[in-house]
Amino acid sequence: MSKRDFKAIFFDLDGTLVDIHGPLYIAARNTLRDFGQEPELTRERYDLALATGELWLGIPDDKRPEYMKRAFAHFMAVIARNGRLELLPHVPEALAEIKRRGYATAVITSRPGDAQALAHNLAEAGIARLLDQIVTQTASSMKEMLDKTELLRQTAARAAVETRECIYVGDEPRDIMAADEAGYGASVAVATGTASVHYLQNHPNFRPDHVIESMGELIGLLDRIARRRS
Repeated sequence: MSKRDFKAIFFDLDGTLVDIHGPLYIAARNTLRDFGQEPELTRERYDLALATGELWLGIPDDKRPEYMKRAFAHFMAVIARNGRLELLPHVPEALAEIKRRGYATAVITSRPGDAQALAHNLAEAGIARLLDQIVTQTASSMKEMLDKTELLRQTAARAAVETRECIYVGDEPRDIMAADEAGYGASVAVATGTASVHYLQNHPNFRPDHVIESMGELIGLLDRIARRRS
């Protein structure tokens, strides 16, 4: 395959290009505080819970829907207050090489709000110039906000490429779901968010075409895909 078989590589934001664990920890701590759980969640206990797969942090089954609703609200409040973005390792280098190779690029995120404000934050982080489009979520309900399928279709159309010519890189199964539903040619999951390599590879419903451990592996993966399809 030549690189032109795929013409666009689009990215999720949180957990894919920028660190998500700091804001998620604060959101989880504040939500557990709402529920009156003691002792207060520490970062060490949060990290251990992630490592062992205890993502519900002791919340019983019947309270988990309310926990998710409140945790999402707290998370959005945290990222709204803190405009600074902490890039994950290898992100600038990978994006620069992708642009050098001539792919169309974009960030497509579930974050609501003004895309221009996010563009400013990405410029401060040093990567806005490497992104042709910066797309935020405009839906109003949480269910709609978490489904980026239509945003993926719209972003491909604005880039003047077919969806089958696009790759979407994300860090969780709902990113893979959106790529599949939008008709993207390939999906890549990177295990830098909350999901482990094992979880991404073995998800019962939405398995990516490829799984990598960090953005440092993306260029090599693209080269391997090219060799297999040539």
